[in-house]
Amino acid sequence: MQFLGRLLDTVSSVSTLFTNPYRVRDVPLSDYGGGGKVLLKTEGRIVLYKNTQCQSWDCLLMIPETPNMTLRLFQVGSEEDAMNWFPQYALKLRPFYETLPLKAESAQPIVDCLRSHPDWSSAHIAVETGLRECLKHNYVQSQINSRDASGQTPLHRACERGDTACVTELLEESQARTDIKDQDGETPMHCAAKQDTPAIIKVMCSRMCSGVNELNLHGETPLHVSCRLGRVESVKALLGGGAKCDVIGGVGYPIHSAMKYSEKGCVEEILKADAGQLQAEDSLYGGTPLHWSKTAEMCRLLLEHGCAVNYLSKTGESALHILTRRGRFGAAMVLLTHGANANLKGQHGNTALHLAMKMDHMELIKALIVFGADVEIHNDLGETPGLIAARTSKGERRGEERDVRVRVSLC
Repeated sequence: MQFLGRLLDTVSSVSTLFTNPYRVRDVPLSDYGGGGKVLLKTEGRIVLYKNTQCQSWDCLLMIPETPNMTLRLFQVGSEEDAMNWFPQYALKLRPFYETLPLKAESAQPIVDCLRSHPDWSSAHIAVETGLRECLKHNYVQSQINSRDASGQTPLHRACERGDTACVTELLEESQARTDIKDQDGETPMHCAAKQDTPAIIKVMCSRMCSGVNELNLHGETPLHVSCRLGRVESVKALLGGGAKCDVIGGVGYPIHSAMKYSEKGCVEEILKADAGQLQAEDSLYGGTPLHWSKTAEMCRLLLEHGCAVNYLSKTGESALHILTRRGRFGAAMVLLTHGANANLKGQHGNTALHLAMKMDHMELIKALIVFGADVEIHNDLGETPGLIAARTSKGERRGEERDVRVRVSLC
């Protein structure tokens, strides 16, 4: 019978090796009291055995509350794997088993997190698994501002997870630093700005934390980030917590980021906070928010606030030039109905009609002519819109000039 028992134990162990060797299991401690089990290492309550019967290395967590049972944390068939993971388990699990009564189901997410992120400290793991009780452990306290391979601290992780309670715990009880930047130059506030959790931003701003107006390596403040992602409530929280609208980033101000992604709510909040942003020029082209508009709705929003419809950027283009060049008919129509000058010369002396002719965009051509576009205006190369039409229109002989009015009437 003893032989059959050992045989069944061996079969079970081998089966485990071929399923999930890192699955946490409840096992009888007596399994490791007989022959064929060699104790290799002990650190705290973590022990490592070599199982000579099935050639496995078993890592156990001793549970004082259940002296007859133990938790097997892993059972691997490679000595190299065992020797690699054992010291990490022994070091990083200590705060958890000294703070919590661990069972197989509660230990599993902890060890899964440990294995998935070997660069994380116990503090990172406590945050990721939501085990805030463990943040009070002395060893975890010593790691509160530790960084992982990407440069993120536990506070970065808590902000990215949107865990308000954990953020509060880290700030109030552990005095976690808010000025540490990760490898992308992002502070915890940047991470909070990505989420739709204004409560976290309010908690951090209430402590006058640094980072609210810091630029990351992509040239974005937290306000830029929230505007880009359309996090309206986060934008409100940032503005209420001291974020500035006039911090210029890699390509422009936060309002330009909001316009680029047509985030109407974010634009409205910025204009409420600082009406001067209506004419803010981006750092690349000197374009106003209207130059960055893509839709009729966004154009209408800015025009209702009184933006300059015929303003030329540093590249010599009005918003109408840009919308025409990109074929955005609906948005261009909004500008025309709000006073956009159809004959305004831009880059290379082109009017919007010159650009529409180059694109052979008949709807825009018709609209521009209806709103007074002159078909005889010459650009810097001496070209009229009609000449461009003759060169680009299908079926026309190259170089032949044609009256645009006739062309439009035939369409």
